[in-house]
Amino acid sequence: MKSRTKSTIINFLTDAVPQIVILLLGLFRSKLFIQILGNDQLGLYQLYGQIISYLVLLEGGVGTALLFRLYKPISEKDNKKISSIMAASKVIFNVVGTLILVVGFIISFFVGFFIKDNSFDFSYTQITFIIYLISQAIYYFTIPYRVLFEADQKKYIPNTVFQGVTILKTIVEIIIVCSGLGLPEILISLVICSIIGNVIIHYLFKKNYKEVDFKEKKDFSMIKDVKDLFVNTLGNLVTSNIDIIIISKVIGLKFVVIYSTYNYFVEGIRQLVDKIAGATMSSVGDMLVSAKGKGIQVFNEFNEFVFFVATIICVPLFLFINQFINIWYNGNIHTSTILALLFTIILFYQIVKIPLKVFTFSSGKFKEVKRFVILEVIINLCLSIILVQYMGIAGVLVGTIVSMILADLFTKPFVIFKKIIHENVWKYYLRFALNTLFIICLGAIFYIILPKQYSNLAICIGSGVVFTIINFIIAVIYYFITKQYKFVYRFGILKNK
Repeated sequence: MKSRTKSTIINFLTDAVPQIVILLLGLFRSKLFIQILGNDQLGLYQLYGQIISYLVLLEGGVGTALLFRLYKPISEKDNKKISSIMAASKVIFNVVGTLILVVGFIISFFVGFFIKDNSFDFSYTQITFIIYLISQAIYYFTIPYRVLFEADQKKYIPNTVFQGVTILKTIVEIIIVCSGLGLPEILISLVICSIIGNVIIHYLFKKNYKEVDFKEKKDFSMIKDVKDLFVNTLGNLVTSNIDIIIISKVIGLKFVVIYSTYNYFVEGIRQLVDKIAGATMSSVGDMLVSAKGKGIQVFNEFNEFVFFVATIICVPLFLFINQFINIWYNGNIHTSTILALLFTIILFYQIVKIPLKVFTFSSGKFKEVKRFVILEVIINLCLSIILVQYMGIAGVLVGTIVSMILADLFTKPFVIFKKIIHENVWKYYLRFALNTLFIICLGAIFYIILPKQYSNLAICIGSGVVFTIINFIIAVIYYFITKQYKFVYRFGILKNK
């Protein structure tokens, strides 16, 4: 257990610390984009990312299936089985990478369809989209290498490589924009950085796993899980990536920039916190294989921890995000309390559902949650498309929130508790309700007390830091009073190691 916990924390730190650097650099990048390239260019760049994300459907969840299939042979040190699985996965991802390039090229002819009142030339949007496509598709050719590192609880190795490459890409983008160059040059730099990252990870794989023989007889058993994982992949994509496409098509690129400005903070924090899921996935998978009886204990500690994290993050975010955006972007971005609240609600649930996500995927229960994912997709799409007509950006967010509550929160815990850890699910819902009520009360009280605007960035950041410390202390007191602090002892394992 000590080894699993230590690996989890190391994986998380090597993923999270560079992510913070990336987030800070990204703030300067987005500000420069707006000031120098303009809202439409930034909106176009962000739209490309959302469109490309749907090409992930061609992968169908094979990466997650591969991760699940590798847990047992790695635990048993069965190199022949590992080689068989890896040989098959390499073939699969070579095909996937090629398909993404081909399908993406076809989609490039229709990019303008997703933009209301499109002012860009057809050739400009097609060429820039294709360059962006290449920069993203390259990564699929090394996914098997990265997954083996993760399954072997060495995710810190690819973390270090790709986070470093991302930092490099962001710095290069800033330099290019400041040099007076445009979107095509930025996208070409992304391709070059992607190639560098892939070359490095290939070298490290060869160095660390010399025993893997890709000439071994191929084991395609992971394909059996794809039909169920595909639905989960689709659900995650729709929940996370449909909003910008709907906004661009229905109300225009300038609203994409407003949405993306808020979402930059929310998504950045979500990615940072989601590193917990990535870091713990292999450890939980190993635990479910070798020590099934500890499932409820680990889940409860995990659940306590993510609610604590949600408390110390979401309350300050709601109270200070509008003030920061107004000052940082010189009033060029429209803000509202309702948008701040809706984005915070989405982030809150994305954080507290991490244990559900980790236990579902680590246990391989893809089929059991498939129908709930389909329901979430249907609700999200229908409500978002209808409500955006009347409520604008807020309507899209409301659709996302309602779909999360009805098709995720009210369904998946039953699968986890019945099929995996075999405990009473209502204890989970009771704790969920109490912790959520605490956060609501805390946020409401401080919303009434705190100022609604600040004169400059230094005062805003300083006030935010002071409040975050106060909020942290209050959260610590609450979680100790309610006896939800057992996760603290996990961090002491490193000292005993």
